[in-house]
Amino acid sequence: MRLGFALLPAALLTAILAAGCASTTDGGLGNTLPAHAVAGDFNSIAVTDIHCNDRTEACAKSHAVKGDACLRLAIEQPQSASAQDAKMRHLLDCAETGYRKALALQPQKSARSRVSYHGGLLLTLSERRNRLDDVKEQKLDRENEKLLIAAQDARREVPSSALGFLYGASAHVYRATLAPQGHARCNDLRQAESLLKRSPPPPSALVEEQRRISSLVQRQLRSNGCPRIRRM
Repeated sequence: MRLGFALLPAALLTAILAAGCASTTDGGLGNTLPAHAVAGDFNSIAVTDIHCNDRTEACAKSHAVKGDACLRLAIEQPQSASAQDAKMRHLLDCAETGYRKALALQPQKSARSRVSYHGGLLLTLSERRNRLDDVKEQKLDRENEKLLIAAQDARREVPSSALGFLYGASAHVYRATLAPQGHARCNDLRQAESLLKRSPPPPSALVEEQRRISSLVQRQLRSNGCPRIRRM
């Protein structure tokens, strides 16, 4: 179910990984992991077992590096590749696990790196949802709900980042399309509109994406006959 309002992976990957997570230290794994990262050998990173599970910055970054590699490889798969394909499913599972572990092991809630960890997780969940073809609506809704929850977590932990707001808006629009056309879609569309208005300025790579989603929300509000909000 490839929908036109899904945020573009290439632009998001550029924005999320701009800080260069791949150049970080390896949390006691020796020099192998960062060396592969610097060389762009993401296939080697994706199959590396990471046994570091201490609540330290270094361990968190190690898992994030692997998550980055698996996400890059997933996005590079042909557009026809479904999340149900074994290779794609493995890469997305690998990326999700890496980012979730990075968030769990990062000892400082205010650490700047948490922005990229949340961003990587959001992009991974979005990519999985967007690559689900010919599946039951219940599964689409379940995957979209995971994205909604992750976006809420991102807004709570890193409110200065636009990513939680943009992904939240995207997920609400997606959920609206799963409802019957008409007023049943209005609540989610209004939620999306609110998130976009409250969002901090996005990274430059995502400015056009923000505008595109905002324009889509306004068109959907009109086409579904959503009543105007009356200010008291």
